[in-house]
Amino acid sequence: MTVQQKVGQLMMVGFSSTTADDSVSDLVRGRQVGGVCLFKRNIASAEQVAQLNDGLRELLADWIPPFIAVDQEGGNVVRISDGAVVLPGNMALGATRSTSLAYEAGRAQAHTLKLLGFNMNLAPVLDVNVNPRNPVIGIRSFGDRPALVTDFGVAFVKGQQDEGIVTVAKHFPGHGNTDADSHRSLPVMRETKAELMDQITPFSEVIHRGLDGLMTAHVAIPALTGSAEVPATISPQVVTGLLRQQLAFDGLVLTDELEMEAIASRFGVGHAAVMSVAAGADMVLIPWRPEKKVEVYRSLLLAAQNGDIPPHRLDEAVRRILTVKARRGLFDPLAPLEERLHELRSHPSDVDLRIARSAVTLIREDDGALPLPASGKRIAVITAEATLGVAVQERAPQAQVLVVPAYPGELKRAALRAKARELALASDVVIVGVINSRQLDLVTMAAAARRPVIVVSMGLPYLVERVTEAKAVLAVYSYRSSATEAAAASIFGEQGTPGKLPVSLTRYPFGHGLQLQAERDPANSGPSAPTAATTPTPAPAAGRPTLR
Repeated sequence: MTVQQKVGQLMMVGFSSTTADDSVSDLVRGRQVGGVCLFKRNIASAEQVAQLNDGLRELLADWIPPFIAVDQEGGNVVRISDGAVVLPGNMALGATRSTSLAYEAGRAQAHTLKLLGFNMNLAPVLDVNVNPRNPVIGIRSFGDRPALVTDFGVAFVKGQQDEGIVTVAKHFPGHGNTDADSHRSLPVMRETKAELMDQITPFSEVIHRGLDGLMTAHVAIPALTGSAEVPATISPQVVTGLLRQQLAFDGLVLTDELEMEAIASRFGVGHAAVMSVAAGADMVLIPWRPEKKVEVYRSLLLAAQNGDIPPHRLDEAVRRILTVKARRGLFDPLAPLEERLHELRSHPSDVDLRIARSAVTLIREDDGALPLPASGKRIAVITAEATLGVAVQERAPQAQVLVVPAYPGELKRAALRAKARELALASDVVIVGVINSRQLDLVTMAAAARRPVIVVSMGLPYLVERVTEAKAVLAVYSYRSSATEAAAASIFGEQGTPGKLPVSLTRYPFGHGLQLQAERDPANSGPSAPTAATTPTPAPAAGRPTLR
């Protein structure tokens, strides 16, 4: 390979088109890039994206096939819904306490991605969400305990890799105890080295079991680097010293987006790309602006030619890229598009709904608040996610629904509060679906009308402690339709509430969850009184097979 071809392999790029048009060809074929990453802007339907992915492979049919990557985490990070498995999200999985479900989720999701022509998933998130105020991780994490995140991370990664998808876990060495978003500024982790190593446990465990790749985090870690200004992505102490040498990781290292403000505003995208590769990264991600891809290519090529990136470091990076591509079958031909799309439509998975139903966590319930009868009561639903209203109306067709914006402006909030009160006054019971703190005043308004309120928390579970007016509070950790369907099933007694908190709250411990039996289960004569279950039961770490 020429130096130019090697440099091309180091680049994972994005573009704005939904087809492999001339501009995409100039980028992918022209630079002979190692990978492309697709986002929602590139995806209209299952058939369209499968054709696009096949077109991308065709652009390099006589060369090295590219990684075709996507961020398909589930929950609030989903790039494709049509045809693909859409999981409720990691925190919902953590609440199930079922690592077998985590394995099945990883495998089912990977299978649909493969049928669509993807060969790499930038998931799962292995950050431990230590900080309740974390603005960027939150429900993307399995929970706030390293042991729980480790067990679920190992199972999920194994599921994806058993299906043959290149798995890139993120965000090493951890983004879970930050209070800033690296898309906008540089977060700083202030823990001691011992505390940091505890949070790294999920990464070290999947590494030892054969993980394909890791994505680095744009976070400063003074305990490891001695500086609050140097992101882990460009730090030799983190990438080479900790990851390569101490943790003995010889897999693929991909940077997070270099156009994020934590990097771009401090170092410049081209310079940061050179620093990342010199520090030990193998690929750099530049998904947005076209001029930045040119800047990165030229910067990497110049650095390779003048020795800022030594020849052995360049060859080492390319070797790792090619090794993963060969191991995961990227050089093998795909089945015809028609066959893959037929299989996609013929065998839908229900793993998303099974996860959602197993995740429903009853935080609090006053005697008799649940379950609701399907008739005989006037039911109102005020929700930031429309599918909750749909799920309720499927069971109680006369229910009145008010859908509110997830992030309403101040003027709109005043009008919504008035509407909420009016709707509550005309009802016997009010179900309020909250995603974030903007909906909490709607709970207050409904309760002020002296109507019993049932709260469904579809976002961070930390909010449940702030709805003291509610008669019953459920956490489902997701606003996906599978989660809202599961919430409605529990509210109307069709199923129990088996979930357990995957995080610690001020008043409710890790593992808390009231177990309400299903009213309509023929095995039960009627609804049982809820009982507390506060003992976490993650799968044991010992005896798990090696990832392949």
